Amino acid sequence: MSRLIRTLLSLTLLLGAMGLAACRGEQPAADQPTDQSASEEGDAAPEQPPEEPEAPEAPASSVDTETLVIASIGEPETMDPAWTYETTGSGLQQNIYDPMIYFNREKPDEFVPQLATEWALSEDGTTYTFQIREGVTFHEGGTLEPSDIAYSIQRGLLQDRVDGPQWLLMEPLLGSSSITDLAFERAEINTDVAEGEEGPTLADVPNDVLVEICDEIQVAIAGDNEAGTVTIDVLQPTPWMLQLLAQTWGSALDKEWMAEQGDWDGNCANAEGVATWMEWNAPEAQETVLFDQANGTGPFMLESWKKGESVTLVANEDYWRTEPIWEGGPSGAPAIKRVVMQKVDEWGNRLAKLQAGEADIVNVPRGQIDQVEGMIHTQFEGGDESAPAEMLNPDGTLKLFIGYPLVSMTAAMFTFDINPDSEFIGSGELGDGIPPDFFSDLDVRKAFNYCFDWETFIADALKGEGVQPQGPIISGLQGHDPDSPVYTYDIELCRQFLASAWDGAVAENGFSMTLAYNEGNETRQTAAEILADNLAAVDPRYKIQVQDLEWPSFLEARRVQSLPISVSGWLEDYHDASNWVHPFMHSNGAYARAQGFPTEMQERFDALIDQAVLETDEAIRADLYAQLQQMAYEDAINIFLVQATGRNYMNKAVNGWFYNPLRSGDWYYPINKEG
Repeated sequence: MSRLIRTLLSLTLLLGAMGLAACRGEQPAADQPTDQSASEEGDAAPEQPPEEPEAPEAPASSVDTETLVIASIGEPETMDPAWTYETTGSGLQQNIYDPMIYFNREKPDEFVPQLATEWALSEDGTTYTFQIREGVTFHEGGTLEPSDIAYSIQRGLLQDRVDGPQWLLMEPLLGSSSITDLAFERAEINTDVAEGEEGPTLADVPNDVLVEICDEIQVAIAGDNEAGTVTIDVLQPTPWMLQLLAQTWGSALDKEWMAEQGDWDGNCANAEGVATWMEWNAPEAQETVLFDQANGTGPFMLESWKKGESVTLVANEDYWRTEPIWEGGPSGAPAIKRVVMQKVDEWGNRLAKLQAGEADIVNVPRGQIDQVEGMIHTQFEGGDESAPAEMLNPDGTLKLFIGYPLVSMTAAMFTFDINPDSEFIGSGELGDGIPPDFFSDLDVRKAFNYCFDWETFIADALKGEGVQPQGPIISGLQGHDPDSPVYTYDIELCRQFLASAWDGAVAENGFSMTLAYNEGNETRQTAAEILADNLAAVDPRYKIQVQDLEWPSFLEARRVQSLPISVSGWLEDYHDASNWVHPFMHSNGAYARAQGFPTEMQERFDALIDQAVLETDEAIRADLYAQLQQMAYEDAINIFLVQATGRNYMNKAVNGWFYNPLRSGDWYYPINKEG
């Protein structure tokens, strides 16, 4: 998980789910909807705006100084910050909820007080102590106490879910990336089952083990209301722990209110000593108390979520902050009183809103930037208004921020063991379909890599504003070597590997499949179409149909392994190579888990990933990550598509925006429309 990516990423996010990532995790960008920083970097074929643009949902935003309108793609899966692992949802939730600490503006490795007034780390680097602020109230009226914050983190760990974000905290706190894996290990339950058999569940774990795990979590994260503190104990020094706690997984919930709504009450067992927390473990998105409601302490409150249309936030006029969050930063109630995030998947409709002044921040596909070039008033060469600026058109209506480095990457990921009930594999046999294990053949995966044209993709879909990745690890991190080998577009090698694939059966019979991308993400659409066109050029019997899916539907199809190839982005959760190899290569990774790597391959990956995350010698860590990068190339696990630079458009009246690489979407609290 950016955190999965959408430019909604991106990881507005990278995402991303404007789902990879990630974070954040998945991006439909985040691919972040308001920040073109992630996987929705652009598209190839321009669309013309409709003759009759949609009627605006809000007054023309350019003349309403208290309303901020965002026209983006996709929508959240849920409003539960412990469940969310995509950038559309977390981007909204960071405005509703507060963590104990927050980033010092654009700096991902410096922090300022939020619900904690101060904090300290023990000499051995394993105990964090936070002094919790007094006098803070939740939107529904409850009073914040340290026990609420401890409960919130405990609840997230116990809730957990497949492809969720809780592994990020679970590994440093409990030494496992899954609450169920930990329970099976403690109970010595064998999880190896024959094909077609049901695996074990938490119901198979002895009660004493379940209670013990919950007790252990409550000891590791403890709230002391009398002392006014929250303490968090990790198993070993974790340099990125504060980065995690500053994000939505550190959001404070009202323990009493949550229990009143029917959620976990904070007890590990009932009066009879029977463990009860499993009732809230691994829920579907719509099953949690916070699916479509929210109760935080943040600067904005959830007013409405009209599914498929918009999410509206309103200012918390009683926001607790009385001092500027940083020098020159905001305090008190937000200047923006209403935020409307509209789901506008068609670029032509978003363009019409932009031209009519009906949207302040618009997701502009990278391939369509020429259509708004004449509207740019000022261009900033960086991620905020302190960057060098140039006025391009005195009559323009937009600000453009450009060229800031992104911590997101987009990939096309092969599913080695496709769900046989998938609607995307045709008949399930070569010819008018593909078998579920089609991508288990290395020759197939290499052929698909050689059939992808990075030069055309980056030039057309991203206007040249990106580079081909070397593998799962992005530039600037341990294990990344700019001189390491990469696949190149070579139609003849593509032909040769397909001729060898499946002992010649692919070349003899051809194949047909559907490649899906998240609706409105034209960059991913372009990548899918390039691959489809090039394979058809090798042989017309090599058929790929390209189809869009709603972001939540796309994420669910990927989770249940129905997509033969899923094109998605990852926005990092913390700045370390471990946060890149885990989602793309680990058996519990946000992406790799659903790809179904063969056992031998997965064991090789897991062993090195687990070793590297525990290694304290940086030189050895770098070597381990370099080995993993090389393995990803040799095994051709994905088509690693692009690492791009950022580009963000907004109405010139909008002030206070800045880019933080670990933030999902936009934080509206510093924003105003005063000029």
